[in-house]
Amino acid sequence: MADKRLSQALHNLVSRGELTQEDAHKVEIEFDRTTDDDGSKRKILSEVGGYLGGIFILISLLILFSQSWRHISRITQFSLFLLAAFLLFVGAKITGKSTNSRARLAGLLGAVSSFCLTMSIIVIRANSNELITLALLAGWLTAYFSFILFRTILGELSLAGYSIALAFSGANSLFPHLNNYSPVVSLILGAIGATWLYLANTDFFNRGFGDAVAMAMLFVSGQMLYGGNLRFLTYLICIAIAVAASWLYARAPEWPLLVGGIAAITVGTGEFVGDTLGGSLGAALGLLTSGIFFVIGSIYSLKRSKGEIPRVTEQP
Repeated sequence: MADKRLSQALHNLVSRGELTQEDAHKVEIEFDRTTDDDGSKRKILSEVGGYLGGIFILISLLILFSQSWRHISRITQFSLFLLAAFLLFVGAKITGKSTNSRARLAGLLGAVSSFCLTMSIIVIRANSNELITLALLAGWLTAYFSFILFRTILGELSLAGYSIALAFSGANSLFPHLNNYSPVVSLILGAIGATWLYLANTDFFNRGFGDAVAMAMLFVSGQMLYGGNLRFLTYLICIAIAVAASWLYARAPEWPLLVGGIAAITVGTGEFVGDTLGGSLGAALGLLTSGIFFVIGSIYSLKRSKGEIPRVTEQP
């Protein structure tokens, strides 16, 4: 009853213009966080029991179908996966997000539902690149809607996994005659990583986890070009990652930004100097350059945080 009264009060304030819809949503989230009794043993055991029950059901189904799965027609396989995807998504909606434990369980059900939907399409023809891309796209959409509904780390992880898989599968489907897919995959993955970094720092994703995913995508995107003729793009991507990570870290310190920036500038500088000078001398100079870069960045950030860098004002 307390939740309903709070929702009604917030609705009244929003309708009168005394509170924005975004502020009302923040109040509801904070209220759920402070009143949620997930820490009790009963809640924890119930949540763990739900996870274990789902795992046991999945294992039992795998055992039951493992012997006869190959003998089942593809239309039957498609129907079973599709039915499972539908029931799991409905179960996620019924579970809801009124408490943190419910949201986590619903997020798990949504992630498994997206996987089942993907498999329902793949079993139609597993050797078709275009069909696999379509299946991954359908799974991505389901994972996206699941994340929007429940906002869990697991949902974000599922969405990231589908995004990476789509980058590889999409490149293969869009350019089937290419001998080397690395540049195309790198471009797609870099675009996804940059978008992910932006969304993480506008609070669409969990900031810490989103930054970690974005840094990983961008770093892999740059390294995929290192072995080919576009090696210079690897250096540029590493520089861009280091600059963006340093700027974002100065605004809102998050350890993935720091780790990602250090990894990018250290590896990128080492690769560049190693290619030009070679050997241990290149590695040493790379580390030296990285150290100088981050010492200067650290001093600048400390001075900025203390207000020691004066603003330049125009003289009348």
